[in-house]
Amino acid sequence: MELENSIKICSKDLLMSQAIEEPVDVDMTLPDYCPDIEKILKCTLTPQIFSRNISGGVLEIEGTAVIKVMYVDSVRKTLRTSQQLVPFNRTMNIKEFPESHYLETVASTEYINCRALSPRRLVIKGAFSIKVEIVAKSTAMLPSSDSFSDFQKRCCNKKYMDVTAVTEETFNINETISIQNKPDIESSVKTIVKVNVTDHKSVDDKIILKGEVNLRVLYLSDLDSGDTNCIDYMIPFSQIISCVGADRDTINNVSCRLLSYDVRSTKESDEKSIFIEARVNATAICYREREQNFLIDAYSKDYACDLNIKPISVITSVREIKRNFIRKMDISSNDRDFAKIIDVYNETSSVTSKEDNGLITFSGKAGLCILACDSEGIPFYIERTMDFADKTDEAFGMIESSCVTVNSVSYRIKDDHTLELRVEFTLVAFVTDTQQNSFVDNIVIYEDKKIDKGNSALTLYFADKGEYLWDIAKRYNTDENFIKEDNDIEDDFLPHKDMLIIRR
Repeated sequence: MELENSIKICSKDLLMSQAIEEPVDVDMTLPDYCPDIEKILKCTLTPQIFSRNISGGVLEIEGTAVIKVMYVDSVRKTLRTSQQLVPFNRTMNIKEFPESHYLETVASTEYINCRALSPRRLVIKGAFSIKVEIVAKSTAMLPSSDSFSDFQKRCCNKKYMDVTAVTEETFNINETISIQNKPDIESSVKTIVKVNVTDHKSVDDKIILKGEVNLRVLYLSDLDSGDTNCIDYMIPFSQIISCVGADRDTINNVSCRLLSYDVRSTKESDEKSIFIEARVNATAICYREREQNFLIDAYSKDYACDLNIKPISVITSVREIKRNFIRKMDISSNDRDFAKIIDVYNETSSVTSKEDNGLITFSGKAGLCILACDSEGIPFYIERTMDFADKTDEAFGMIESSCVTVNSVSYRIKDDHTLELRVEFTLVAFVTDTQQNSFVDNIVIYEDKKIDKGNSALTLYFADKGEYLWDIAKRYNTDENFIKEDNDIEDDFLPHKDMLIIRR
């Protein structure tokens, strides 16, 4: 007998997870306007994704790898930079996916090496990776208990979280920032752009997303003297994302990822400004609480039958964790004095999680960069990694996603050779609690195998303590309620040994 499937359990499913590596091999010559290199301080590789197109089962990713070399020039012993863009285009075959899905592409630097062949020529070798994930909404079908009109049935009532939507949207954030009170920008040394989600709510198939783009630009204001200035600016933004299935009752896992950015200085009619264009990809998974009677067992009193049982993982709860914490670290310059601090900043950060008896330990790393001048006014660069850990003080479930953001990096000069760094972190994680269940998926009745109940109308059964009446009724192909009525029992199990009258 085929049962009517009428219960839908929706969850998210990782359809694809693949990483591709793109090598970078550049022979770089300094432009004529750049002075010769005396010492290379740092070389960075920043991959940016401009477009992602899917057509005919092929994903095409286009972007540019930005290579920037920071060095000390050989003439004035000041800080200088040179930049080169390396475009890339990669394609990969992807599987078919349902309409409700999102595509996430994360580009990150693997390594970068820089070697000077001459004061004006560099050989740069490196690589970056692009991790591609496709997450979709999946549906499991189960028969309802109403499908069992002629059967004895056992159900359990369960509350669970159903995935109502999986979606994404890419949008641009454009802003012109006045820097009229700042010195002119002669050359950019370092540009850092970060995007954070500060709040979100859902109404009527839409998600209202609020966040901020943090821009930090370190630049040379005088090429002769090597004077530097820094611009810190926070750009708030609000974006409405179409998300069919989101409403006021859904709990949403929302995140934003920076795909690419463009920052350039402009000057019109003596009005100095910086223009920033950031391309952001927002993803969302929406959950709604539901309550349902699930069928866990069934049998016929008259015919032999077989049950097909389906294992189902059910999400019982979802919630977001947001934690702020501060860590400190001492950094030594060894034999060079910290005569002047040009800038202290964070470039990259990462976090992983580990669950132990419900408690979650977050472990991560933050890259800390110090650009300073020694007592002779010559720039030097120090880079260190700060390891951090943070543990929850209450039990949570499984981590679905997590990210860490360095909000600020401040410093205190302890002595000529030591800086104390103070780093403020924000950690955001989305956790789910799941349960493994087994529910009835189908039943096959053998109408040619009628159950032989014998000639006796009653059976005496000597039951042990703790036996469930359902199991006894199923063994004798009778009704559980008959056993309760005939033996004056209210509970579903026997609290002690007993002799039961079983009506056949």
